[in-house]
Amino acid sequence: MTFTEKSDRLIEVSEKTNTKNTMMNKIKWLVDDLGLNELNAWLWITGGAALTAAALVLLSGEGPEIWRFWRVFFLKLF
Repeated sequence: MTFTEKSDRLIEVSEKTNTKNTMMNKIKWLVDDLGLNELNAWLWITGGAALTAAALVLLSGEGPEIWRFWRVFFLKLF
């Protein structure tokens, strides 16, 4: 491998690393801006998602069908 080939390969690797670092920095900033670095925030988000899903199930009228599915699912686990 010649010197220019090695330098070209190093440039490619550094560009990939730079892109990865940039993406990680953006994600870190987003987590900090939204305040998601605390457990309490994650619990609120997951609780809200679970309540929303439960409300949609109950409003759709398919509650008994879904309840039956999960009951069978958990009974087959044991």
